[in-house]
Amino acid sequence: MQSHPQVVKAISACLSEDGEVQDSASDELRAARGKLRGVENRLKALLKGHSGEVSEMSGRFCVVLPASQQGPPKGILLGTSPGGGAFYIEPPSAVALNNELAAARGEAGAAEENVLWQLTGQVIDNLEDIQRALDNVVWLDVVAARARYGRWIGGSLPSFAPVPTAGKASAKARKGNKPPERQPAAETGEEEGFAIRLKQLRHPLLLGRHLQGKEKTAREQRQGKSGAQLRRLSNRKQSTLATPANNSDRQEKKEDAAVLANGPVAIDVCVRPETRAVIITGPNTGGKTATLKAFGLAVLMGRAGVAIPADPPVKLPAYSAVLADIGDEQSLSANLSTFSGHLKRIQAVRAASDSRSLVLLDEVGTGTEPVEGSALGVALLETLVKGGRGGAGFTMATTHHSSLTSLKFENSAFENASVEFDEQKLAPTYRLLWGVPGRSNALNIAEGLGLDPTIIQAARESLGTNQAAVDSTIMDMEAFRRGITDDKGAVQQLQQQLATQRRKLARSRQELAKNKAALELRKAEAIAKAVQSARQQLRPTLEKLKQEAAVRKEQEQKQEAANQQKQLVKQGWRPAVGSSVYVPRLNSSVKVIKGPKSPSENADVVVQMGFLNITVSMAEVRKPKGRGS
Repeated sequence: MQSHPQVVKAISACLSEDGEVQDSASDELRAARGKLRGVENRLKALLKGHSGEVSEMSGRFCVVLPASQQGPPKGILLGTSPGGGAFYIEPPSAVALNNELAAARGEAGAAEENVLWQLTGQVIDNLEDIQRALDNVVWLDVVAARARYGRWIGGSLPSFAPVPTAGKASAKARKGNKPPERQPAAETGEEEGFAIRLKQLRHPLLLGRHLQGKEKTAREQRQGKSGAQLRRLSNRKQSTLATPANNSDRQEKKEDAAVLANGPVAIDVCVRPETRAVIITGPNTGGKTATLKAFGLAVLMGRAGVAIPADPPVKLPAYSAVLADIGDEQSLSANLSTFSGHLKRIQAVRAASDSRSLVLLDEVGTGTEPVEGSALGVALLETLVKGGRGGAGFTMATTHHSSLTSLKFENSAFENASVEFDEQKLAPTYRLLWGVPGRSNALNIAEGLGLDPTIIQAARESLGTNQAAVDSTIMDMEAFRRGITDDKGAVQQLQQQLATQRRKLARSRQELAKNKAALELRKAEAIAKAVQSARQQLRPTLEKLKQEAAVRKEQEQKQEAANQQKQLVKQGWRPAVGSSVYVPRLNSSVKVIKGPKSPSENADVVVQMGFLNITVSMAEVRKPKGRGS
């Protein structure tokens, strides 16, 4: 990517950080703005001599005067205040200067436009390189934003796999064969074989609100405001200003407060490849639609390269599209009821879907007569499960029709799930239970709220014994699932404790190894220090011994040389005149200029050392090595 420093320099010289054209951009602009400021100062000084406050209206300077019954005072009326209590008057003496001001503004604007056109010309000349640089900067900014968001929510990046196709088991089941028995994917302890694995998935939007609330609370605490005082002030203000709300509004506010305080409830969405559709049932406000939205958002986040708020590893099929029918689109002007609005959107979904699409359907079969709505929902889901054009790779649907939950027992491509409801607290827990169809809690809720027992008993009798048996069986299944979930939670907690203990043990071993190594190092350092100290203490003695050995060696050499000299003298050796001899006392070889008269040790020998003649005894003269005389 080629850089253009001349363009950067020109833009930096002409524009401020806020994008405003600076006076230094051109001499023409500097002169025009100087003239403009001069006219403004003269005009303000003139208007200060009049009564009233100096103001500006429609680009012209004027004075503001209070309105009176006699009408506006002498001058040009530029306007009035919103309530009519004041007049904006341009005195006659200011007309010429206001006109001059308008002309000066026009000159300054033209000068600014010239500067901008010059900069635009430089940008256009290098537009391709600048556009490429902008695209790269935007790409880097988007990547950095994804990384920051993923770290903020504690998310995980997903791994993708091809969208599973319809299995043989599903085909056999559609022919009427009994599907193989299996455990729901999210309830098994196995982690392998999932086509979709989203453990502890949190709704991204609710999680974001929760994190923003925590950050806001932390900021307020840092500013010295106590959270309790803020809550008291907020409650007092709401109780004073808020209008009376119905039960639904109060419930929503209660749920919002719970989300802000504790964060969204995490759910598990773990589906095996042979499952092509999941049907979620349960009471209203139990979290069915929130589950749909959380799952759909997670898939879209994964497709966009954004971390998903779920525990790793996260696995998702590579869906080609996410198509949804969520919400109520009724319209009087378009002659659309709730039912027809759903049908219109379902037709649009099927027109765009295929075997690689994810389809999300909310409240399937609602808005019409229950039997017909249920039959229509069954037919629609069975068509989607087949795949192909107008089908789906995977479908997640919510419904209130219990008959749709029987599809699981006829076709292994279907799976049931339900949202849990706490009958003691008469409130949803927002937990997702896999393999358990939802059940109506209306009679239990009514009983908990104190409705006449005879009415409740009559309602139960009208449902019949079969429905009561089904509800009882579902209750047992819910209890069984809760037990499994609690056991899994206990096992996970024990595994976490075990992992913690293992980490502590590993750290202890590491610290022990470090301490052992440090101890060995300290021992080695102590030994080295002792050796060094001993050497320092023995060094004078060693030096003295070396000196004594050197003296003895020198004496021995001298004695040996003297003995050799005596032997030579006894043998009658005498240095000849002109020969070289070695004299230890002179530490040099010298030339004999006068030999001894006799070969005795005390005879004198005259030698020449440089310009000096020195007399030495025969005992001091040594015969040079390798030479005769």
